[in-house]
Amino acid sequence: MHKILLFLLFLFAHRISFSQFIFNDSLFFVRDKNDEYYHRIFVDTNKKSEFYSYVSDFTLANFDTDIYKRSLQYLYSKKLFPKKQSLENLPVEWVLLETYRSKIYVYCPNDFYNHYKVKITDSIFIDWTGEGPEANYVQKFTKKSESTFVFSLQSQMFHNRELTIKYIDKENGIAIFRNKYYDSNSKEMIERYQLMGDVRKMRNIPLLVNTCDNMKQYELDFDKVDFAKYFKNPK
Repeated sequence: MHKILLFLLFLFAHRISFSQFIFNDSLFFVRDKNDEYYHRIFVDTNKKSEFYSYVSDFTLANFDTDIYKRSLQYLYSKKLFPKKQSLENLPVEWVLLETYRSKIYVYCPNDFYNHYKVKITDSIFIDWTGEGPEANYVQKFTKKSESTFVFSLQSQMFHNRELTIKYIDKENGIAIFRNKYYDSNSKEMIERYQLMGDVRKMRNIPLLVNTCDNMKQYELDFDKVDFAKYFKNPK
């Protein structure tokens, strides 16, 4: 019995030691290589890494162009014609950040379908998801303080949405996006929060990469963070 317990303790310690390890000066959480695929999850310390470029690519491909044009056509059909306005020095390109083991990362996902990013022009707010870029009509834009900005938006997906951008680390371009909208299915107001990073400053934020050759893999289970608490302070 004593030997069995020692063996189980050895296996447990062995598993922990390989849950996080250094290989070629990179911190790995997963490194699974076989004849069929090579899956790795690691912190990329190269600030010129191509993975930074992958998560912040706003190029309109053929599919994206069609989606974007359809979203604009919807706005035009509702007589919602984009109008130019000043953005009060607000950054215009944002990418999704994630918190893993209490650290904030730019996350390069294994499957980009759930990757979210935002592009703001002088007249259009664009939500960019796995479905492609959707144009939002900006009904109103307000700078509430040096750290808080509010958009009133309308699109085919959200007929009436309030999006608040609140910095929690302005120096590093880290902010929380709070979306408030009415869900016609549940018949209630929904609040959703996303941690976002200014593309111009994202290379100062560590990059967590989840990539695999030849096969899609699971995404990480990220920390559950109560972002609503940042909006309890009116400043």
